[in-house]
Amino acid sequence: MGKIEELKTSNYVSIEGNIGKHEVQLVTISTCIWCRRIKQKLNDNGIAYGYTDIDNLPYDERIELKEFLRRYQRNLAFPMVFCDGNLVKGMRQDEIIDMLKH
Repeated sequence: MGKIEELKTSNYVSIEGNIGKHEVQLVTISTCIWCRRIKQKLNDNGIAYGYTDIDNLPYDERIELKEFLRRYQRNLAFPMVFCDGNLVKGMRQDEIIDMLKH
């Protein structure tokens, strides 16, 4: 499926990596420890990804993104990890990293 254009917000950041087998996009909260951990694990493993810190978006843009995200998951919980356009659910962070490396 590829990138989800709606996730490319005004504060979207792309991180280069040695491994780019999948399109990885995150929606995170800047102060969330689990969000920081998944970013660090992606960095440590050289996996390319992009992310949006939803709490740093302007109000209207944040509301619009939340409405979009509820199409994937009614009750929002962060980080939200998308791989090739699909929400990755029910996996631990180490399992996600392992999946992205192969």
